[in-house]
Amino acid sequence: MTSSLRYRRRVGTLLAAALVAVGLSAVQGGSSAAAQTAGDPTPAQALRTVAQFRGVWDSPPATLANGETVDAPLLGNGDVGVAVGGSVDDQTFYLGKNDFFSTATNGIEPLGRIVLSVPGLAGSGYHVVQNIAQAQVEGTYTLGDEKLSSTSWVSATRSLFVTTLRLSGSRPQQATVTVQDGHGKTPATSSKNGVLDADVQAGATDAPGNPHARIATSVRGAAASVSGNRISLTLEPGVTYTVAAAIQSSHDTPRYESAAHTAAATLTGGSLARLYADHESWWREYWSRSFVQIPDQAVEKSWYGSLYLLGSVSRAGKYAPGLWGNWITGDMNWYGDYHANYNYEAAFYPALSTNHVAQMGSYDDPVLDWIPRGRAKAAAAGYQGVLYPVGISPNGTSAADDLYNQKSDAVNFASDMVMKYEYTRSASYARKVLPYLEQVGLFWQHYLTWDAATGTYIIENDAPQEGGVYPQTNSILSLGLVHLLFQGLIDMSRDLHVNDSLVPTWQHIDSNLAPLPTMSRNGQTVFRQTSEGSGWVSDGNDVAVQAVYPGLQVGLNSSADLLQTARNTVAQLNNWHSDNSPATLYAAAAMVGYNPSTLMDELHAEATAYSYPNMAVHHYGGGIENLNVTTSGLDEMLLQSVQHDIKVFPDWPADSNAKFGGLLAYGNVLVSSSIRDNAVEYVRLTSRSGGNVTVTNPWPGKTVEYHADGVHKGTLSGTTIKLHTSVGETVDLAPAGTSEAAVRHELSQPAKAATTTSLTTGFETGQTQPTWTDTVDNADTHGDGNYGITGLCCGLTGPQAAVRTGEQAHTGDAALMYSGYANGGSYDHAYLQVYGFNGAPLTVRGDTTLSYWIFPQSNATTPWVDAGSDNSTCVAVDLVFTDGSALRDSGATDGSGNGIHPAGQCGHLTPDTWNHVTVDLGTVKAGQAVSKVLLGFDRSGATGGYRGYVDDVSIG
Repeated sequence: MTSSLRYRRRVGTLLAAALVAVGLSAVQGGSSAAAQTAGDPTPAQALRTVAQFRGVWDSPPATLANGETVDAPLLGNGDVGVAVGGSVDDQTFYLGKNDFFSTATNGIEPLGRIVLSVPGLAGSGYHVVQNIAQAQVEGTYTLGDEKLSSTSWVSATRSLFVTTLRLSGSRPQQATVTVQDGHGKTPATSSKNGVLDADVQAGATDAPGNPHARIATSVRGAAASVSGNRISLTLEPGVTYTVAAAIQSSHDTPRYESAAHTAAATLTGGSLARLYADHESWWREYWSRSFVQIPDQAVEKSWYGSLYLLGSVSRAGKYAPGLWGNWITGDMNWYGDYHANYNYEAAFYPALSTNHVAQMGSYDDPVLDWIPRGRAKAAAAGYQGVLYPVGISPNGTSAADDLYNQKSDAVNFASDMVMKYEYTRSASYARKVLPYLEQVGLFWQHYLTWDAATGTYIIENDAPQEGGVYPQTNSILSLGLVHLLFQGLIDMSRDLHVNDSLVPTWQHIDSNLAPLPTMSRNGQTVFRQTSEGSGWVSDGNDVAVQAVYPGLQVGLNSSADLLQTARNTVAQLNNWHSDNSPATLYAAAAMVGYNPSTLMDELHAEATAYSYPNMAVHHYGGGIENLNVTTSGLDEMLLQSVQHDIKVFPDWPADSNAKFGGLLAYGNVLVSSSIRDNAVEYVRLTSRSGGNVTVTNPWPGKTVEYHADGVHKGTLSGTTIKLHTSVGETVDLAPAGTSEAAVRHELSQPAKAATTTSLTTGFETGQTQPTWTDTVDNADTHGDGNYGITGLCCGLTGPQAAVRTGEQAHTGDAALMYSGYANGGSYDHAYLQVYGFNGAPLTVRGDTTLSYWIFPQSNATTPWVDAGSDNSTCVAVDLVFTDGSALRDSGATDGSGNGIHPAGQCGHLTPDTWNHVTVDLGTVKAGQAVSKVLLGFDRSGATGGYRGYVDDVSIG
């Protein structure tokens, strides 16, 4: 999105207490996926793994009303969303709902607020936990001997928000519950039978069809008085109170007022228990569908956190979530609509590979509802088929009815539909979306121009980015998506035995689209955005690789040249943490085999430096689209199938043990696998639709044991393994000599710890190469990786840390060159990333030592350092540990007794010669693990250049 259209543990202890208070026991109702398949270890592994992860706050959230992603604890049921802000003396529950789009603006509007105030506890200590396994928020507020505990949840199966309160201490506390409209104002209210009914509408203008809603609130456990929009009550120590708000909109039912009131008025202890049992059962089944276990706990947590947010924002049968999900706290940027140029689509991609396809159930409706307007828009412009604008809203409306010179919006919307079909092969789904896809195909059939000179179809006047000025020919984004569209149309039509007369035309287009445009940049062949028009654009977007993902036209089975071009493009984009790239760039990079260590470490930064405690990855201009950052990025490293060839661990860091279960592959195949000591242990395939399945042999050149439904079927061999499966059949593949019992045992075990114990490199060919080149560390330094350091010379834009050959080396021919220019700032420093170990952190033992050789240059060996300057000596190898600490701040010294902080090395190294630096890591960091190797320059007030070399680095 680049336009600016608008300002721009089981049942929780408190709930259990509440149920006991009304004479009930905690109910474990509902069936679970844990029991859906006898002998399937995925549910148990998944539930055990997700239970580890929580979001934690020790102070109230600060980002609540800026029109985008909030940093608050979050709840949701795919329709109603709640963000929790403030402390207990003024705690605001912001209510949002996916259907609350104003018909005046066609933008999403906040629905309401519930404010809980216990003024006698003002100044309390604040500790809040977002428990994603049980989908609830647990708060503890302490002031001296007084403590208030709370548990909040949004029912997974009803439009009901519940907060349970319990006070401990020596005296009662007065409390109020105030109901407001979405902007914090007093709504129209009424009360009856102890229920406070508040009526709200979407927006300030009551336009025709504008949604209205009722928030019906009641308190159980105490006599409460209702006055205006406020409920007052006294909290007694040791008594459990339950605040419940039933929420219904006019889109839910024309009888929304009575429906909400009745739901609140008839709530009993028994019904509350049943609702919570259903809630718990829903989330237990949700989590049971798949799991990942990897060494990097931050990335693993982000994967589960993203799935928690996905399960909270989207549900079949409800309105689809807009840009910011259902956490709507005020006027939302870009109207919070459905932006077609990647934002809307990306939010749903993670549902596929993670085996949560049901969460895509709301995706199609707004797109299909727009078909009549899409046809009219195309006809008005002189085209056939459909033409969609950049932003649509529900029920055939639009808040941003402009093409911005792009023809790709409708085919972008189609990408999720094609992907969903290829993953599920659902005939009923194909029948649902085929009419739309045919209309999109009709547009492109007639919009494409046949170029007889090249024998290709070309795309004219179609900007890859919003507002690109014509001519814009062969947008690489559109080329990828048009390929994907016609491939999907062909597959669906063949499977449904329809469109026989059209398939040859579609095949001809797919086979003869113009090639992906390329150019030379920095001595490498890279993709460019168009063949004529936009070339290389460095603006934080990843359009240049979107033919890879979501276009899915390049993968590990593609030609070596095409793969190298794609990898070059990813490297030169270097957009890992920009505003508009992360949602698709990580998956694209993994699909083409980009350096997996780099990917893991950049994902680590996304999960830490670019994530809120609620586990929402956040970048400006991007809301729930970022649910796809860690999920699809990690999944494509673990499992690929888009070229109809299942590959396990296709782009995985060496020495990094990992395990996954229940991930979904093309053809509706569930896949589980494990890698240990760089060897795949097994591959389990469950073919839910039957048919042919192709698997790349994870044990090249070796025979494979073949078990089907627990029965040994013999051995297989070959580079690829082709199987014919029946519906529901489970196939286990394993190295020669592996029994079915051994496979089942490994399936039930958690992933083993990573294996990295040492690093030894002289930067020579064949030795471990750096994960990064010339890259400032802004993740582990919290955005402070470079202060006051610019490029040394010659048009360089920043400090350097890169391998050079044929210059200086302690041994061999290569060394790591460093350089920069200090500008006299009070805190001049630059910390550059060199190696990343988040895929397999490097364990520090009691006898572990860091050793390296360093050659600081003076004016005698380089003209870029001033005469008399020893700036080049203010450099040291630095380490970041998995707990976030750094070697430079540990107080450690080198073998000469000098502090290992780069500033501590100033003047202690001899220029223009090789200095040997050693550090006894075991004395300061035994038991820790190294996640990253940095090279740091640090000298306050320094002026002038610095340059030198580092070689023969070892940790072990």
